Amino acid sequence: MNHITKYIFAILSLIMLAGCSEKDEVRPMDTLAPISLTLSVPADKTNTRVGDPGADTNDKVDWDRLTIIVAYKEKAQGDEIIDGAPQKMVYYDTYTKEEFDRGTLVTHPTSTLSGPDANGFRTYTMYLPLGTCCVYGVTYSSGQGLNLEEMLDGIAKDGQDHNSDIYDLQISNDYAHKNGAIDIAKFISVATGYALKLDPKTQILTNDRDIKVEKNINANINTKQYWRMVLGRLAAKIDIQWDAKGAYEKDKDGNLKYTNVKVSQFTYHGASADAESSISGSGKGRLFPTLYHQEVSSRTSVSGHTIFVNTSEISKRNGRVYHYTFPDGAIPPRLTFLLDTEKDGTKKPYNVTFDMSNLKDGFIPARWYKINVKISGTQLKREQNITINNFNI
Repeated sequence: MNHITKYIFAILSLIMLAGCSEKDEVRPMDTLAPISLTLSVPADKTNTRVGDPGADTNDKVDWDRLTIIVAYKEKAQGDEIIDGAPQKMVYYDTYTKEEFDRGTLVTHPTSTLSGPDANGFRTYTMYLPLGTCCVYGVTYSSGQGLNLEEMLDGIAKDGQDHNSDIYDLQISNDYAHKNGAIDIAKFISVATGYALKLDPKTQILTNDRDIKVEKNINANINTKQYWRMVLGRLAAKIDIQWDAKGAYEKDKDGNLKYTNVKVSQFTYHGASADAESSISGSGKGRLFPTLYHQEVSSRTSVSGHTIFVNTSEISKRNGRVYHYTFPDGAIPPRLTFLLDTEKDGTKKPYNVTFDMSNLKDGFIPARWYKINVKISGTQLKREQNITINNFNI
């Protein structure tokens, strides 16, 4: 009886081994090689940053997704190279905030993410098909108006370089808005960046973005690559302050030039006057506006306009508004103030537009722009455009 049992076990073992061998033959593994980079994201500054007196800057971290994007410029070809999806040129990998915060190694099917080192950098490693690619990163919150994975899935799988599609990825300026109110923490926690080559001797970032995915490239000290990706906040903050006190000046006889001057509303324009009508509402920004501005020669604005209506009498005389927007990498914005004036019993409205076309590169991510507008008792045309020539940067 014991001999019969042994024979049965032996036959079963042979069947199992034969099954594994057949599976390996019909499904060969893709030819993959690892790339590694050090990664950082913006830190919570609620306990370190000083805001305006009496104001809560809400400058905290609030995101739940980190998506790493890999966009190939070209894939390697060869008889010994196995690629199960040769036409696929864009890959992505998403980590949750909970995984990011664990502080220990997190493993995905084709990648790993380490805990932070002493300087807050994490090491991200991904196993990829051979070729040349660029790597990008985005932090954001799910369910707030950015379905990034769906956008990436929509990029054509045709074997072509689609890095230009990554430059053009867009995000709504209504992101993290509910019932007309903005969740500032979520809005400013959208952060983006891209990997750059690090000079191993000087530890200075270069402008090289082309990562070569090759077997054993990092095994040789002479060919080893060092890459770093620093994500920075995407939103720009526009701090607009106005004061109409100067409009109540007296003439040489001591009479008021104007008896009533009010800023009834003002409009932030993100697009040119001829393009604005084709853009709905506040429009969009781009996830990588700096790259879009650098790499695209014929740029198209996607940013819209936002109207701020001053409802109280005090705010019509003087006030201050913070406006958050995602830059689109296209053109500098404009501000139009609607002034309601009264002189000698005659009421007149004036539209005064401040044109910032001389602001090189337009609005830049993660910058705070302070705009002070002082209204004096000078004579204006019904429609007036003022081009600002000097900026204190």
